[in-house]
Amino acid sequence: MRVIRHTTLHDFWSAVEHLYSADPIRHTVAMTVLTRLQALPEPPADITLLTTHDGDALTGASFQFGPWPLALSGLPTSTHDAVIEDLLVHGDTIRRAQGPRDVADHFIVRWTSATGTTVERLRSERLFRLGDLVHPTVEGQVRFGTIDDLELLGRWCTGFSDEALDGDEGLPDPVEFARDAVVGGRGVAIWTDGVPVAMAMATKPVRGMSRIGPVYTPKEHRGHGYASAVTAAAARWAGERGADDVLLFADLDNPVANSIYQRIGFRPVFDAVEATFAGRNTLGA
Repeated sequence: MRVIRHTTLHDFWSAVEHLYSADPIRHTVAMTVLTRLQALPEPPADITLLTTHDGDALTGASFQFGPWPLALSGLPTSTHDAVIEDLLVHGDTIRRAQGPRDVADHFIVRWTSATGTTVERLRSERLFRLGDLVHPTVEGQVRFGTIDDLELLGRWCTGFSDEALDGDEGLPDPVEFARDAVVGGRGVAIWTDGVPVAMAMATKPVRGMSRIGPVYTPKEHRGHGYASAVTAAAARWAGERGADDVLLFADLDNPVANSIYQRIGFRPVFDAVEATFAGRNTLGA
């Protein structure tokens, strides 16, 4: 198994576009992130871009930059040892890894075994795909966020990060995330019922696929169906812009969210996991 490191995003995308585009549902994270990166004036300076090959045949692809997790959806288990060896030879620090469980579980075991690190946090998620959208009957109406909503959206993204992601300081700044969402053309649905009460963001469709997230309702506005309504509005926005596959991830530890999404037409596709790694285990050393 041969691992190639690519020095430019253009060269990497030329090599992997057909792999990721062949299954935009499985590779939803990779597709949306790489599309966003290609729109930037300059890619992140610390980006790692890898492909694996058996002879001349492409067998896998992965990338990582900044605080974002190593993308595992394009790495079959047969490539993991070669990729891990390459990462270690080049001194790459992998803080997180994310992907479907059929590959992520294996990578996590191999990475922790090779490095002596431990798993600090494991977040289990389920990917859902929209079938027939059911519009809930909820008081209020939707509007879509603009640059004037950045203070509100930043506050809500911070709330989402604190609650759903444990406020991990390694994650991108929530306020900057909100700014990038608005400026970058995401559909930022805001449900209002006298005052703003909930939000759901949807990515611009890529290869007919759009993904919703984050979805957030402040605690004081929960229990009124606002999350269902704003998610349905974001899904409708994506469909109107050409998305055939409208997706979202839900935390498996949050049964309320899982039931909400299924009531408005989302159906399970596969389970995924994101692991956060701690430092080397020195117990007993």
